[in-house]
Amino acid sequence: MIYAISIFYMISAIFAYLAIATVLSLNKAKMYPPKQILKRKIGLYMMGALLCFLIGWTFQYF
Repeated sequence: MIYAISIFYMISAIFAYLAIATVLSLNKAKMYPPKQILKRKIGLYMMGALLCFLIGWTFQYF
């Protein structure tokens, strides 16, 4: 079970990294990709990070 918890935490960290990288590239985006698409990606990555973190955190108590 510890391996599953570790995997969920690693996936959460990857999603958080992707969200931060997308936030930092938001200022650099001039024409392509549109900022609306980047904002949607940020939300998707943050939801993935939160979901994986909560799953890993929940598994610790079982």
